[in-house]
Amino acid sequence: MANTVDVVLLRNRRKRRRRIIKVVVFLLFAALCIFIYSKREIWFSQLEGIGSRYQTVTHNEEAEAEGVFELTISGGVQYHADFINSNMFILYDKYLYIYGTDGKEKDRRQHAYSNAVMKVAGDRSLIYSSNGTSFRVDTPSKLVYEVQNTDPIWFAVLSEEGYVAVVSDSDTYACRLTIYDTAGKVVYTRECVERLSDVSFHGNGCIFSTISAADGELMTTLQYITFDSDEARWETEPLDTLCLNVYALDDGGAFVIGDTKSAYYSSTGALVGTYDHNGVLLDHAFKDGRGAVLLKNEERRQSILMLFSDKSSAPAYVYFDSIMKNVIVDNETAYVLGGGHIDSYAFSGDQVGTVEVTDAYDRILRYGKSFYLLGYDKIHRTESN
Repeated sequence: MANTVDVVLLRNRRKRRRRIIKVVVFLLFAALCIFIYSKREIWFSQLEGIGSRYQTVTHNEEAEAEGVFELTISGGVQYHADFINSNMFILYDKYLYIYGTDGKEKDRRQHAYSNAVMKVAGDRSLIYSSNGTSFRVDTPSKLVYEVQNTDPIWFAVLSEEGYVAVVSDSDTYACRLTIYDTAGKVVYTRECVERLSDVSFHGNGCIFSTISAADGELMTTLQYITFDSDEARWETEPLDTLCLNVYALDDGGAFVIGDTKSAYYSSTGALVGTYDHNGVLLDHAFKDGRGAVLLKNEERRQSILMLFSDKSSAPAYVYFDSIMKNVIVDNETAYVLGGGHIDSYAFSGDQVGTVEVTDAYDRILRYGKSFYLLGYDKIHRTESN
């Protein structure tokens, strides 16, 4: 009987020992993982260059020798590009590349974001992880700051002054709006009962658009808030369109580009005018109080350009006999890409210039007197007339 008891005790002791060993091993493994993650900025940088043969931006020196500006995009990964002063910021795969107007690389910065999105305003760029929890702000010279958010980010917006608006998940509301100052510190938080689709800064506050549904239609409502109050200064009546972008005007009003119509609002939130999109929205742009909306009519294989100069007048219309691709606004002029050329229009609707290009590009940027043509795997530069 004693021997039997001893055998049982030994067996139980061995079981306890094995369990303790498993727990200790698990804790050590967990501690190792936490340590590696905490040092990710050190070891992650050591991976720089791995796979770069397939996913990089490079300067084509052979093209330069022939007097041609050309950057090559390898790997087939979607990229974002825009200008900050004389610096072209290119967000591609796991890197932020900074190139000069001469096509020479100035800097290359690594990030660990998935589904990264880049926006630029003023002298800064904003990069955030769509449905992730991180965002960062860069200038041409340095990384200004980086923030680890607690909730997944839906979208973020950068102001000309360097403020950042982040719209993210909320545990108890439809979403949360958080405003960060130029140093990355929170200056305002708002829990929103309806889903936000865009934010535009104005003065000591911002105008944001909310989306709701009524009678089977999507509706847009605007609210103007200031960061020193919980109450909205004004709120608009619902408009039967899905707001894609809202732009604050200098006088405190707003311009809305929706999926089916565009609209102007006064500085008190009153609707000034609406303009139906008689076609499918292809692209749109807005800068310095002027807007351009590019539409297509598939049946007629035509494109329509709507040019908005201010809310006191109806838009001007330009019609094309082919499907155009992209529109930008710069220096009181709208530039439209498509059909092997870039056409320039004053906001009266009068054509003021054209530049012949190959038809292999999807978007354009403009800096100085040059156009930068963005294609699937190439970025070229061409001079305007």
